[in-house]
Amino acid sequence: FQERRRNFIRKIQRVASLAVAMEDPWAKHNIPSTCPAERVIRHIYDHKTNQWSSDETIVKIQKEPFTNGAMRHCYRMKKIATPPKHSSNHRFHSYGWSHAFNYVAKAYLVDDGTNSVDTSQEAKNAVFNDVVLQYEAAHWAEKFNDADPPRKIDFIRAYAMEFPDRPNSPVFAVERFIA
Repeated sequence: FQERRRNFIRKIQRVASLAVAMEDPWAKHNIPSTCPAERVIRHIYDHKTNQWSSDETIVKIQKEPFTNGAMRHCYRMKKIATPPKHSSNHRFHSYGWSHAFNYVAKAYLVDDGTNSVDTSQEAKNAVFNDVVLQYEAAHWAEKFNDADPPRKIDFIRAYAMEFPDRPNSPVFAVERFIA
C-alpha cells in the first residue's frame, strides 16, 4: 500500500509541475483584458447531504460563445480562485487574471431561433438538475472504482453559476476546462 501511495504522489507531483509550466491554452483569446469582471453566485451541490451552498466570486466571461450544440452555448470563462476565509496573504491576491483558471460555461438556448440565452425558471432548474446528475454520475463512478477496475472513471466537478447583475439573472452550468 505504501509503495502505491508513493508512486501516486510522485505521479501527482510530476503532473502538477507540468501543469504549472504549461502556458494558458486560452492566452490568445485575451480574456483578461477584453472581458469585464462580473460578480457571480456560485452554487455548489453536496451529494452526500443533498444540499446546496453558495458563495460569491468574480469571473470574466466572453460575450460570444466559442461553440454551441443543439441546446446550449459554450463560453470561455476565467475565475480567480476563491481566497481562503482566513487569507491575508498578499501574494494570493497579486496573481491576477493572468493566473486565473479556465472554465467552460454552458447556457441553455431559447428555443425560438434567436440563439439567445434562456433565462426562464425552467432553464435555471435544468442547470441545477444537470449539476446534480453530474454528481450522481461521479458517485457511481466512485463505487465502480472501488472494485479496482483496470481503468478508473472520474467526473469533472460542476457548479451552477448565477449572474445576478445581468437581466433576469441567467444561470450557467460551469466546469473546469481540460486541455
